Amino acid sequence: MKDTYSVSEWAIIRRNELVDIPKELPIHSDFLRTLTQEAFECAFREIGQMFWQIYSDMAETPENFGMPLYRTGEYDYFSKQAREARTAPWNLFYFLLCLFSCGEWKEKRLAADTEEIRRINRVKKTGSLLKALEDYGFIFSGIKNYQLSSGSSLEVEYPDDPNVVEVLFLLAQKVKNTQMKDVKNDFSHMNMFVNGFIGWNYKLLAEDMNTCTLAQGCDYVGDKMHSEADRELICMMDRLLTGMGYAMKKGDFNEGPSVRYYRGKSKVYAYALNSDRGNLCLELRIRNAENCLEYLRQCPDRIAEMFRHSDSGCRNRINGTCRSGVDYRFEGQEKWHCGCCGARFRLHPCKEDIPHYIKLMELGNG
Repeated sequence: MKDTYSVSEWAIIRRNELVDIPKELPIHSDFLRTLTQEAFECAFREIGQMFWQIYSDMAETPENFGMPLYRTGEYDYFSKQAREARTAPWNLFYFLLCLFSCGEWKEKRLAADTEEIRRINRVKKTGSLLKALEDYGFIFSGIKNYQLSSGSSLEVEYPDDPNVVEVLFLLAQKVKNTQMKDVKNDFSHMNMFVNGFIGWNYKLLAEDMNTCTLAQGCDYVGDKMHSEADRELICMMDRLLTGMGYAMKKGDFNEGPSVRYYRGKSKVYAYALNSDRGNLCLELRIRNAENCLEYLRQCPDRIAEMFRHSDSGCRNRINGTCRSGVDYRFEGQEKWHCGCCGARFRLHPCKEDIPHYIKLMELGNG
């Protein structure tokens, strides 16, 4: 039986964070100085498909990419090894960003200063990454045995379509000069989630090379969704909650980006919309579930199901120190929800149910 690795699961989750490319692409003239719009768009889409395939192959054969081979369930979720597995699938794409942001584009190839790459790059095993990239059509020259220290310049070609190298260069240059400018920890979760190169976000193309307003609002989560209904719901909830006086802040839990809504001076969010492993999740911080049970008779069963769920427990509950959980009795059974790592009630939201969410929060926190 084939071993299963934690990093394989996270490669699929990170693949789910790639941004869908629409049928029509608004492309600023800054990107079209040497390429026609058709040629640029063709290469941009080809790269998006390549990124998707690399993540898929990474999940299937992580050893080919120098990924950490910790077996599923071998280490605790909060361990150093588990943290490494969660971020490792980003390494190749972050390295590509560093490589192309250090280069110069000329004569259908990229020439990058290896010393500069090594200075800004934060990932290890770059030799394994370069070797893996050759399987996708890239040709590297100027160094020996995939070692950046063996030469002063690394040249990159993509013979199947040289425009691919140019488009990667242009997007890397823009992200370097905007999103990565003056950022101290560009490898943090939040910066990875918002990074237009890592997520291959088509919205980078709409503005000039020195302007980037990407993911400054609720599209921080909305861009990661693969359903138009989910994207519409996020916008609707954001307009409604901010109109009610809630303040929105971005969050960055392990499973994906999050937008969280705070009331007044509270340091604890009331609502959250999360990309949870690529799926939209609404969190409701209901403190008194008993007050909501009568109202559930007016709600669709999919909302009542949220109250039927019961957590098995958490580390703090087992040792008797949990102060964040909520217990109640529903349909003749005792229920308990953990609140240590987020709000107590979670579900995949539907826009027609938004009034019910608001009412349940009023009742559960009145």
